Amino acid sequence: MARQLMRADGLRQGEVESVARQIYDWEKGLHIPRDWAPAYAKVFEMDASELFPTGEAKEASSTYDPASDFEDDDMKRRALLGLLATTAVAAPLARDAEQLRGTLTNTLTTDVTDRDADAWEQVVFDHAHEAGYLPPAQVLPEILADLSELDLLISRANSVARPRLINAAGYLSIFTAITLLGLGDARRARRWWRTAVRAGDESGDPLLASYARGRQAVLTLPNSGSEKFVLDLAEKAIEISRDKPSAALASGHATKAQALAQMGRDAEARETLDELKRVFDRLPDRVRDDQSSQLGWSVQRLHHTAGFVYTHTGDHERAREAQDKALAAYTSRSILGPAQVEMYRATTLIQEGDADAGARHVMGVLERLPATHRKTYTVRRNAVTALSMASPKDARRPALRDAYAMLTTTTR
Repeated sequence: MARQLMRADGLRQGEVESVARQIYDWEKGLHIPRDWAPAYAKVFEMDASELFPTGEAKEASSTYDPASDFEDDDMKRRALLGLLATTAVAAPLARDAEQLRGTLTNTLTTDVTDRDADAWEQVVFDHAHEAGYLPPAQVLPEILADLSELDLLISRANSVARPRLINAAGYLSIFTAITLLGLGDARRARRWWRTAVRAGDESGDPLLASYARGRQAVLTLPNSGSEKFVLDLAEKAIEISRDKPSAALASGHATKAQALAQMGRDAEARETLDELKRVFDRLPDRVRDDQSSQLGWSVQRLHHTAGFVYTHTGDHERAREAQDKALAAYTSRSILGPAQVEMYRATTLIQEGDADAGARHVMGVLERLPATHRKTYTVRRNAVTALSMASPKDARRPALRDAYAMLTTTTR
């Protein structure tokens, strides 16, 4: 695209990389391509006023005909470019509007009651359907804006509303940690896990306190050497939940089973998996049927856990069966869960001695991930775990080296 613009503007030589960087900024809505507007108009065979309605444009200086080398995605670019001028103006206005809204909320908030707490339960519900599903860079600013407002409300809440608002803050802190992991930022995620656990304890809600620990545990497990910490956290989550059938209780048992399997305690892992199945059968329908939010614990999570446990205990036949069931159960909205299961499949392939097939499988999963999710920490760590199963003899094979190289590029 950069070369097309340069030719349209009559430039035969120049820094293509510099123009390409500008294109990325324009497409993100950071700037309007004022000087390049005529070239864009020529490339897309449109009037400049249609593409950029905010200003006048002069004629491009070359006689370049773009028809000869249009790329497959030019139709998408044309639609996007039509929005650039609007986006560039709207983004700073949205930030200003949010700052003003925060100031106004501060002025209006004198007494916070149960009515406010009711509204924040809906906010939690909405974010539960976005965190881990929508692009994390899109979700994070929204959660943080809500947490900023919630902080103010908690400080002014009456004794009845305060625990409920702290409960909402706990869930939003969990979703923040999950979203930061989606951006590859495990360090900041750890801080938000601490906040989530603290909020759970302060709220007086044992299910939130349990859920926060369970989610932290399972999403920490991919870290090398974390098994003992994760196991302790999972057992604490189970204890706090008081055996009440819930997503929190299921999450605790699921994480415990996975930690035991990763530690090589195979018999205990299988026993815990059996206990998880009994917990799953006791779950309320609203929890078991919820396949599209962080608050549910549906059948794909059960099969996902079984796929992990059997993969790490080396039961290849059961591992493949559970992996197939998990992938079949996931909804079309799910991106990260299926990607993790596919990494378990790569692990199984390498365990069976086919290192090349396993490495190619890892690369295929990474290539199919949407660009907005490629930095997700847990998926990349699962990929490293899969590749680490290769024998020393296979570790230098070209396919393994290519897979490791691809993992390096996905962090950028």
